[in-house]
Amino acid sequence: ALRNFHLDSVVKVYCHSTEPYFSMPWQVKRQYPSTSSGFIISGRRIMCNAHGVTYQSSVRVRKHGDAQKYVAKVLAVGHECDLAVLTVDDEKFWQNTTPLEFGPTPQLQDEVIVVGFPTGGDNISVTKGVVSRVDMTEYSHTGDYLLAIQIDAAINAGNSGGPTLSGDKVIGVAFETLNDAENIGYIIPNEVVQHFLDDLEKMRVDTLDFASLDSFTSLLKINLFVSI
Repeated sequence: ALRNFHLDSVVKVYCHSTEPYFSMPWQVKRQYPSTSSGFIISGRRIMCNAHGVTYQSSVRVRKHGDAQKYVAKVLAVGHECDLAVLTVDDEKFWQNTTPLEFGPTPQLQDEVIVVGFPTGGDNISVTKGVVSRVDMTEYSHTGDYLLAIQIDAAINAGNSGGPTLSGDKVIGVAFETLNDAENIGYIIPNEVVQHFLDDLEKMRVDTLDFASLDSFTSLLKINLFVSI
């Protein structure tokens, strides 16, 4: 069941971005705002999507139930896997917060809950669904193919970066939906998330490599869903 600490650990990310002119590098495009979601993990860090903070010039975060926006800084970005890690220097932000824990990959038809701050309102949103598919999927942020979990819970603009929960554990990070389709959303599974975090711990974020995921994807799915 969803508990209060799950909601209190989810944040809304406010980003102002300035995209460069690649053909005219001495100029920059007009700054634009965007919002997405994130959630607190161990080590006083915030997990979110890379596309939510791309070309960022300023990032602020707001906790559920707290009107104050805190200045955040980007610790690492993995564009290939569409993940990023933020932190906040203000000690007040971390008061009464509980890091969310990662759990095992869900099986087909397992119930999941998506938490975040999608468009259509300013407060937190909770949607429910089930796991529909696990397969290699094109990540729209860069066009790379990595493992992803398809769910039928609603994922809308602003949900990106929010946690997807099964029981009391995070089983993935919401990151995109399929255009011209209904009830099809995608989350980044913990295998990809952990790969990113492991490289961050080893200080090798600039050389992220997910080639090995492709080689054991079939075996992984056989092991995970043999009971289905």
